[in-house]
Amino acid sequence: MDQGAFCNHERTVSVHSDRPQGREAGGLEGGRFRLSLVERAWFTRCACLGWRGVSRRLPQTAPDAPRHAASCPNQATMLGKFTRWVIRGSRLLAIVSGQAWRWAPNTSARRSPIQSGSPPDAGHKLTLVNITKAKRLVNVLWQSLIPVLFAPSCLHAQGMGSPKPSPSPLVQSSTKATPSKTSRALKPVTPPPNINEGPPKKLSLKQAEAIALRYAPSLGAAYFNAQAAKDVVKEARSQFFPQIQGIVTAVGTSNAIKNEFGGTNSSVPQIRLGASGGLNNPTILSRESQGLNITQLIFDFGRTANLTAAAHFDALSQAQKTELVRAQVVYRVDRAYLNVLKAEALLDVAQQTVSDRQVLFDDIKALAQNKLKSDLDQSFAQANLDQAKQLLLQTENAVGEAFAELSAALGYKIEYRFELSEQPLTPFPKETADSLTQLALRIRPDVIGMRDQVLSAQKRTLAERDARLPSIAALGTIGRTPIGDPGVQGNYAAAGVVVQVPVFTGGLLSSRQDEAFLRANAEQKSLDDTETQVVAAVHAAWLDASTALKNIDVTEALAASSDQALILAEAQYRAGQTSIIELSQAQLTDIQAEISAAAAKYDYQILRTALDFQVGTIQYEIPRPAK
Repeated sequence: MDQGAFCNHERTVSVHSDRPQGREAGGLEGGRFRLSLVERAWFTRCACLGWRGVSRRLPQTAPDAPRHAASCPNQATMLGKFTRWVIRGSRLLAIVSGQAWRWAPNTSARRSPIQSGSPPDAGHKLTLVNITKAKRLVNVLWQSLIPVLFAPSCLHAQGMGSPKPSPSPLVQSSTKATPSKTSRALKPVTPPPNINEGPPKKLSLKQAEAIALRYAPSLGAAYFNAQAAKDVVKEARSQFFPQIQGIVTAVGTSNAIKNEFGGTNSSVPQIRLGASGGLNNPTILSRESQGLNITQLIFDFGRTANLTAAAHFDALSQAQKTELVRAQVVYRVDRAYLNVLKAEALLDVAQQTVSDRQVLFDDIKALAQNKLKSDLDQSFAQANLDQAKQLLLQTENAVGEAFAELSAALGYKIEYRFELSEQPLTPFPKETADSLTQLALRIRPDVIGMRDQVLSAQKRTLAERDARLPSIAALGTIGRTPIGDPGVQGNYAAAGVVVQVPVFTGGLLSSRQDEAFLRANAEQKSLDDTETQVVAAVHAAWLDASTALKNIDVTEALAASSDQALILAEAQYRAGQTSIIELSQAQLTDIQAEISAAAAKYDYQILRTALDFQVGTIQYEIPRPAK
């Protein structure tokens, strides 16, 4: 720059004046400052691309508009902000070169510029002002804040808003709305505390669910994974904001070290490094400096925005996995609770059977001792009694296993015995299997989470595509060198713009883009497979629960008939009209019918809970955090 650039004077230049003869890019010829054709084309291209990214963030009026579109500013506001950002960026480029544009009266080029904020009119024209070095440094630092402040919003505007997950074809044909309880918002979940209090003696089903939701280890692991996924969103979003690093550097050249410890006085203060690679600065001066380095990404064609959106969808998917784990915990507790009731009901049947057969055995034994019955009858009665005792042992073992499973489902590490309350029969849903299938495809957490995974993979594909395009970043540094060579002592500050263009990477970027595209296709196929499995699982659960409900009446009728048959067979045996074989057969039929009748009600309850789990409508209440 010539010496006149450091003087406090200004030169008047008309914007629409004749073109200079030279074509040097950004040069000063004849007192005129203009950009070359290449620079103007590049500046126009950046402005168009930036505004295109901003326009994609504007609210949409279509029915399938992005979910976050309502939070975006209107078009006029976004256009105004972007225009001001472009103008201030051009002013920054001019100030870095030592000049500034101002509006001055057209009558005299030597008059002082008009006050800032006054609107220009036809009597003013644009003037190019050379500013002093000190004032230019202040202006550079002030104007360098512009891209730092506005770059995050412009970067965020490059990417599309987080779109609403696209439903499957089966879901699109359904007219039912998604229940409000399946909200996509990331709600904070209180981590499960440690178990300090003992288990209750009496336990209802709702209490059991609350304990499991508070103490289940699997739910705690899912909670921490969901919180970690939300932090990943913050990690990706951090690139929108300035990156500031504090640096302290102390450098001593060989001559300076020799002067300090060898007592010599060498007059050569600097050293040039070759290919040693120790320090990147080719000119090394003895100094001690401290300062701040600031880096701000300005434009990257939406790569950072797409990476942030992908992380956001991953967090949503992880939140849905937490909901799935919560439903699994509740389903496990309900099933274990009902299995305990079922085992206790079978235990009552076994105890009653042992009691009845013990009475019959005592009677036959007394008759055999009086020679009124044969020893064969006594042997058959003893075998039937032993069979009943064996059934009692099996049911007692089943009760112990059921309580162990219930304790594990509640999150306890040792087995506890509880007094459980009977549960009324849950009514069978009025909807058909097809209707429940449509509902499951809309609200099941695993299906929603898979859709989020597909959207995340698609966003990563766009991010890898954008990695092949240029990126623009602003760099700045400020600090002080209190000790060192006189040529570098004092305060320092600098700012600049860096454009990185990937030219050749050996196929790295294209391979990453292809990999992301293939993984997105794989996620889509996994989603299709999951939806197919959901359809089959819901239909199977609906049929099982329907059959179990009908089986209750059948088993009760069978139990009543077998009881009547056993009474008649025992009366005929005591009257001597039938043998012990007919009585044993009647006892076997009766005990099987009693077991089926006792288990039918609980089998239906378990299958009914399984149907709710497969559909995604299992009911539970999230416990409040302990105070």
